[in-house]
Order: sequence, then C-alpha cells, then structure tokens
Amino acid sequence: MTLVTRWKAMVGELAGAARLEASVLRDHIPQFIDEMIAAIASPGETAVVGKTGLGSPPKHGIQRLAAGFNIKEVVAEYNILRSAVFDIAQNYELPLTAQEYSVINHIIDNAIAEAVETFAREQANERERQRAEHLAFVAHDLRTPLNAISLTATVLSEELAPHAHELAEMLRALQRNVQRIEELVQRILHEEHCLEAPDGLKPVRRDIDLWPLVHQLLQDLRPVTEAAQIKIRNLVPRHLTVNADAGLLARALQNLVSNAIKFAPGGEIEIGAGENAAGMECWVKDNGVGIAPERLELIFNKRETDADPGRASFGLGLAIFKQIIEAHNGKISVHSEPRQGSTFQFTIPSKD
Repeated sequence: MTLVTRWKAMVGELAGAARLEASVLRDHIPQFIDEMIAAIASPGETAVVGKTGLGSPPKHGIQRLAAGFNIKEVVAEYNILRSAVFDIAQNYELPLTAQEYSVINHIIDNAIAEAVETFAREQANERERQRAEHLAFVAHDLRTPLNAISLTATVLSEELAPHAHELAEMLRALQRNVQRIEELVQRILHEEHCLEAPDGLKPVRRDIDLWPLVHQLLQDLRPVTEAAQIKIRNLVPRHLTVNADAGLLARALQNLVSNAIKFAPGGEIEIGAGENAAGMECWVKDNGVGIAPERLELIFNKRETDADPGRASFGLGLAIFKQIIEAHNGKISVHSEPRQGSTFQFTIPSKD
C-alpha cells in the first residue's frame, strides 16, 4: 500500500472528506510528500524547509476552507499523514534515525501551522465579506421606503403650508432628517458595493396570499410612482398563494418594481402571476427604456453598479432579487428590448 493510498483511506473517514472526489481529496499531498522526501535526503537544509520552502500547505488550507473542512480536520489530516509515514516505515522495516524522525515531525508541524494560518485568515476574511455585504443589502433596501417617506412629506408640506404653518415646519424637519439618513445609506452603499458573494439567505417559508402582499407594496410605493407619473397595476389573481418567506418576497418584488420605476418614468408597470407545473410564476413588466442585449447577462451582477457614469446602472437591487429567489430554490429570467421595455420573471416552487 502506498503512502498516499494509506493516507486517503484514513482521511476519508473525516466528515469533511466524505463528499470530496479523489482528486480534490489528494490536493497537494503527493507534492508535499515529494518535498518531505527531498528534505529528509538533505538534513542540512532542515532550517530552510522549516521556514518552509514548501508552498503547498498554505494553498491546501485555502482549498480545505472552500471544500467545507473545519480547522480541526485540517490538523487531523496532517497528523494522519504523520502516522501513515511512521506506520509504513515500520511495516516495510525501514529504520528511521532520530534525525529523520525530527525532520519529518518538523516539516509536518510547520505544514500544520501554515495550513491552519491561511485557513483561519481566509475564513475571517470571508465572514467579514459576508457581514459587509449584508450591511450593503440592508442599506440598499432602505432607500425605497426612505424615498417614499420623503416624497410624502414633501406633498403634505406643500398642501398644508398655507393652512398649518407649524405642521409644515415639522414636515420640513422630517424631510431634512430623512435626507440625512439617505446620505448615510448612500455612503454605506458606496463603500460596500463591490463585495464578493455571500453565504446566502435562509427563507422561513409558509403559504401566503400574493395579491395582498403586492397591493401593500404598491400602496407603500405610491408616492414614488406618482412622483414619476407612472401607472402601475396589480394583475395578481386574488386566490393565488405562494409558499415563500413573505418578508423576503416583498423585498424581491420591491427591488423589481423600484428598478422598473427607475427605467420607465412616465410609463406603465404591471405585476402579474399565475401557476405552472414548477410552482408559482410571477412577473414585473414595464414599457421603459429596455436593456441592451449585451448587458442582459450582466444585470444581476453586483459589480454592474460600477457602470460608466454616462449610462444607467442597475446597482444592487437586481442582485438582491436574484439572491432571494435562488434562496427559495426558484429560477429567474428576463426579456427585454431597447426602447420597448423589460419583463422580469421568476418561479418559486410550491414546496421545498
């Protein structure tokens, strides 16, 4: 039995290794064994090897994080390799000198330290990316209700100013504070918009009536749609239910409608839904500026918010929409033609 084969058999019992293909499980281990053999053959270079001269353990730590290992399993597989080396030496009656034992232990101990260090560092970085992106998503979702509050305060202030001076002053103070919050939200979005993908959402699903959810959303957005002179219609059947997380679904629809408002000022928007073999299908259709064909594959990318200043940017809204629907095991699609409008569709399965 070769050293790699023996190591694979023992490491395969670790929980993190059970789902890995053989090539992924081996990763850098054959290379590492060659490096270890070379170091044993050159004992005078032990100090250099200990520093390591071995590039594989740090890369291995990163690979194991991506593969779903925990840090204890990373340590365990190197110790399993240590045990396998000594067992094979004994089984084949290959006597190891005290210096050779020392070199082997020294190399493996340093490999553990480097693999664990990179594993822990990358894990911390990933958690920070997830935290920052979650913050950016929340900040993005605050913009639409804040805009609605601001527009409502503006309308009330203009209508009440001639009749209720004190109340109008209070409304103007409300507007100023909403503006400050919007500026803070915008700053967060500016700082956090280019983060890597997160770990995902965890919907709490139940059967909900879709028409009331859409109706309430449109009521909340009424100041925004009126300011943009947009006609919006709720075509969802009143009897239709969907198995989804109500809060997340409302966020997804809010982002679709907000996107349509942005690109169809003075136009029309309709929200419809129905049942199909896959579950509940919903769509948001507008007659706005549409999307160029070369951009259709990019619009759900968070980095699309980095668009050139001279062209419209979709920002985080569609990325959030995509993440929410995929968290429900759903599918999304979009059909659009320049100057003709866009239709965003998504399907949510009836059950998990």
